[in-house]
Amino acid sequence: MDKEVTSHNRPLVGVIFGINSKTLKEMDSYPRLKEIAKANVEAKTTLIFFCSEDVDISKKRIKGTHYNFKTNRWEKKQFPFPDILYVRGGSGKEMDALLAEFDRLGIKRINPIYAFNKGDLYELLDQDENVRQYLPPTKNVQTMAQIRGMIREHGIVYVKARRGRKGTQVMRIEKLRHNGYLYSYSILGYLVRKRVNTMENLQKAIKSFFGSRPMIVQRAIDLVRASNNRLCDFRAELQRNKQGEIDIVGVCIRVGQQGSPITTHSSAYRYNRYIKKVFPHYTNEQIEELKENINRFLIDIYIGVEEVYGRFGEIGIDFGVDRKGKIWLIECNAQSAKVSIVKAYGEKARIAFLNPLEYAKAIYGQPRFRLCSTETSAMETSKMPRDS
Repeated sequence: MDKEVTSHNRPLVGVIFGINSKTLKEMDSYPRLKEIAKANVEAKTTLIFFCSEDVDISKKRIKGTHYNFKTNRWEKKQFPFPDILYVRGGSGKEMDALLAEFDRLGIKRINPIYAFNKGDLYELLDQDENVRQYLPPTKNVQTMAQIRGMIREHGIVYVKARRGRKGTQVMRIEKLRHNGYLYSYSILGYLVRKRVNTMENLQKAIKSFFGSRPMIVQRAIDLVRASNNRLCDFRAELQRNKQGEIDIVGVCIRVGQQGSPITTHSSAYRYNRYIKKVFPHYTNEQIEELKENINRFLIDIYIGVEEVYGRFGEIGIDFGVDRKGKIWLIECNAQSAKVSIVKAYGEKARIAFLNPLEYAKAIYGQPRFRLCSTETSAMETSKMPRDS
């Protein structure tokens, strides 16, 4: 029988990371959950991990898993509902229903939503004059005619599912100079490239790939490239620290596989060390100016998102820089897996696991609220630290 915890440090932070309950052995296959547990040694909250199947709504109890550093193993115990909820996985109607119940009970969240709808996000951010300049032309797809029109206008486009993570459900389409279309996508790191001769066959390929999923179509960004024509983009991790300030925790440059339309499953490098290789013709002054522009862009996006959805404890921001040095938003992530920052920064990435727990302590005892524009704009922000 599972032991029951009757006293604990506050706040009790519950990390939900899926639908189906996990065995103790399965917990070892989630290394970044272990990193959160390690960070909690410093944060000193009561930290539990659970899936929606572990929740007993009627009794307001959770069969939670926690890491015992004395025995160096995962253990399960009965816990009350958390004070703060940290969503690290899961989606669908079951997750929606559970989060709605937690909301009804007044349980705070690190982030107000667990996933962005890309189409909604772009439409809402397009109304923000500080952010509009960073958005590539984008349309919510209602008919195939919209995709056809974007291809005719721009030549190269990306079609994306409105909801999708880790580069899944993304297709690059290029109109060839002499008839036909080339489309490509990546599945688990494997590149698929195919050519079709007619728009009719292209539409069949799109419908086969996306099924009934709602889509957006977006003009392709002429991203800077590394050697062998490999695409480069950027992932930034922004979080609120224990003072509630927006902190650019880390930025890394992701270099895609040769010919791949996305940089997911890519190599990741430290921003300050690699940026000169991506822009070899830039002077040191131009590099510093670009980095200042990137910092400004990141804060503008974070604030713009909060204007629409409310206060966030963390947002992963994917963005690109084109060959002319212009910065473009690719997407925002409400559940950043932190894969790239760990690849690039190793042990230095630990602050990315600590900040959400410190932020949980900061908002514990405060009323739930939406962040207004005046509060956000007045907040101090801290720029990304330089590599040592």
